[in-house]
Amino acid sequence: MTEEERAWAYALRLLSIRPRAREELRLRLLRRGFSSELVERVLTRAEEAALLDDRAFAQLYAEDRLLSRPCPRRRVAWELKARGVAAPLAEEAARSVLPELSEEDLARQALAARRKLWEGLPPAVALRRAYSFLLRRGFPPDLARRIAEEAFGPWTSASE
Repeated sequence: MTEEERAWAYALRLLSIRPRAREELRLRLLRRGFSSELVERVLTRAEEAALLDDRAFAQLYAEDRLLSRPCPRRRVAWELKARGVAAPLAEEAARSVLPELSEEDLARQALAARRKLWEGLPPAVALRRAYSFLLRRGFPPDLARRIAEEAFGPWTSASE
């Protein structure tokens, strides 16, 4: 097997596991020890075969992320950029996917998955945990507070 065949087989194996951004695949091939010229040839071949498409990857990733683990759109864009997707493409994908869901809807969905864990707790504790959870997911403090209060009641002087 030639070096190019080995690189192509490795790229196909990675792409069969899940879609990847061009830059992500490029880095994996380079880390595997393939030369940059060979990596560029393999990437071009994968693009020509429609196996590698950053726009499609960004759309799929954004949709999956917002449906499976809801978070703010700006976080999705940041995650895409971290995977090597160009900033304008990452921001467009995060903005355009699932336009019917507002940031408030995403926060409510994120909290709905965890809400049952906190329902038996004292309201002040549940409220703090819900608020902290939404902050860790990347929601702005004012939105996190509003959605946590919607779920567990308003903050009282004892809870602050």
